[in-house]
Amino acid sequence: MSHLIVKTYEEASRAVEQLGILPLSGLIPGHPSLDSMTEPAAWHTGTDTDPWHWRDRFASEGIAAYGRFTGSRPILIAREVFPLLKCLLASSQTVQERYAAGLLARSTVQIYEIIRQNRGIEVRALRKAAGMQNKADKNAFDHALIDLQNTADIVISGVAENRDDQGRKSGWNGTCYMLADHWMEEHAMTPLQLSPTDAKTQLFAWLKPRWEEEALWYLQKKLAPFSS
Repeated sequence: MSHLIVKTYEEASRAVEQLGILPLSGLIPGHPSLDSMTEPAAWHTGTDTDPWHWRDRFASEGIAAYGRFTGSRPILIAREVFPLLKCLLASSQTVQERYAAGLLARSTVQIYEIIRQNRGIEVRALRKAAGMQNKADKNAFDHALIDLQNTADIVISGVAENRDDQGRKSGWNGTCYMLADHWMEEHAMTPLQLSPTDAKTQLFAWLKPRWEEEALWYLQKKLAPFSS
C-alpha cells in the first residue's frame, strides 16, 4: 500500500476505505499519506485529478471524516472507522461542562454554538459571527477549531465559494465546519455507545491486519491518553 500510486478520486476513495486512517502528508511512520500515494505534479492543478480538492470531496460525500483529530495536522478517517474514533476521542463532558470546569475558553464555546446552529458554516462567516475577524483574534480562533476537532466535536464538512455582497465569487473557497454528530447523521452513520477502552480495542482490531507494526505502535502511543 505504501508504494501504491493513485490517480483518480475513486482510487483514492478505495485507499482511504482500506486503510481507515490516512493523513494528508507524512505523519504516521511506516504508513502512507495522500501526498505519498499521488504524483506531486497532480497537486494544485484545479482539475478533477487534483488531490487537494479530493480531501474536501471525501468529507462532503461522506467517504471520510476530515479534520485535525490527533493534533494540529489534518487527517482523513474512513466512515467505517470514524464512529469508533469518535467514541475514543470524545470527552465525557459536554462543551458547556468543559467550559464550566475551566477546560475551554468562552470563545471556543461560542464557536461551537455557532457551528451547531449553522450546519456547514464557512470559516469566514464563522469568524464574522463570532466577532473574531481581527488579526489579534486569529490564534484564539484557530486554537478553538483545533480543540473542537481534537475531541471530535466538529469536523470539516467541505468547502464553499466565497462571494461578495453582490453575490459574485470572490477569492478562494472557504473551509466549512459542522458538528460531527450532524455530519454522521447527514451521511447515515450510526453513532456508537462504547467506552474509550472498548472503542480503542475495536479500532485496533480493525487496523491490525491493514497496518504495519511501526504505524500501529505510533497510533497506540498517540491515543494512549484517551483510554487511560
